[in-house]
Amino acid sequence: MKSIITTLTIIFSCTALAQWEDVESMPASASVRHHPITFSLNGIGYVVAGTKPTVGVLKDFYSYDPVTDAWTTLPDFPGLARGYSYGVTSTTKAYLGFGYYENEVTLEGVALNDLWEYDPITESWTELAPCPCVERYHPAMVQVNDKIYVGLGANEFGDLDDWWEYDIATDTWTEKTGFPSTERHHPYYFGIGDYVYVGFGHHTSTIFNDFYQYDPSTDTWTTLADFPDQGRVAGTQFSYAGKGYILSGQGETHSNLPTGEFWEYNPDSDSWIELPAHPSGGRWAPGSFVIEDEIFFTCGQANTGEKRDMMVYGLGGPASVNELDANQLTVSPNPSNGNIMINGVTLENATASIFDTAGQLLHKVALTDNHLDLTHLLSGMYILQIQNGQGIVTEKLVIE
Repeated sequence: MKSIITTLTIIFSCTALAQWEDVESMPASASVRHHPITFSLNGIGYVVAGTKPTVGVLKDFYSYDPVTDAWTTLPDFPGLARGYSYGVTSTTKAYLGFGYYENEVTLEGVALNDLWEYDPITESWTELAPCPCVERYHPAMVQVNDKIYVGLGANEFGDLDDWWEYDIATDTWTEKTGFPSTERHHPYYFGIGDYVYVGFGHHTSTIFNDFYQYDPSTDTWTTLADFPDQGRVAGTQFSYAGKGYILSGQGETHSNLPTGEFWEYNPDSDSWIELPAHPSGGRWAPGSFVIEDEIFFTCGQANTGEKRDMMVYGLGGPASVNELDANQLTVSPNPSNGNIMINGVTLENATASIFDTAGQLLHKVALTDNHLDLTHLLSGMYILQIQNGQGIVTEKLVIE
């Protein structure tokens, strides 16, 4: 007997249907990489450093102009080459630091605690006060209200749970109340309004799905609702228009997610909804940056190796994307032999597409009625996408 387990999310756009599109890849001379440092300033995206296993850590630097869909190679970052590092931006400048440096001669790895500022007007880097904390890679790093918050991460002695505030105006660091749960590295994180949000990540054999809010004004942490899916680690994240987003990464088995999962967090309701996944399977340690109302996604380690391509997804601007109650759509019966009935969604001009866990399209059919025949599928996990002129439904299917 085959059974189908579904997780449903429906996304409708008031204008055109949002979808992922390919844009210009990084220059051919650039190494493919995972753990790129990514940020945007003044309508330009930037990619700095990262890791390529056969090359080691990198220090090259590139900018991307979405208007011309073109990359420019910039002078190398003047600090140590690094991977497992992150960057943030204030209104006018960017900041990067921490991470992992590998000596080119001895191949000895060293964790870092430095901090650098990039000025896009002068195209120059300035080294700032290093954190008086222990060195680390894979930390959380968030900018809120002219402060930068850094914590968690790992070094050669293990995972960390401390929390630090950097004041941009005074170039000083202050230790704050530590993370309230298990120490960990490679969490997901973002800032929304006056608050920092941190969760998920990895410690020893556990990959987490818990989530927390930090309030800088009171130096306190609040436990939020768990992420409504498996734990995850090593993706990318950003905030936009009062909401937070996580994208791609690895699941609880520490292997790439079957799809490029994309989730939106609403702090008002402490809830998550799933958005259309990026094409192909999930990636370990990709990068992303937001320019106006679009998210650009690049690099990372796919199942087929490291990448330097780039995709873009239109976030649609304020109030252009709305969620519909998932209870209005049903896929039944469950369990099923693969003969599925679809109800609760308009079938006019609708199609159903089936993908394998690597993101390869296996089958696509126009939906002329409520019946969908999947009896030809072998046992395993699949992704069902139903699309019409109003929106898209992404469903996970496990057929046994």
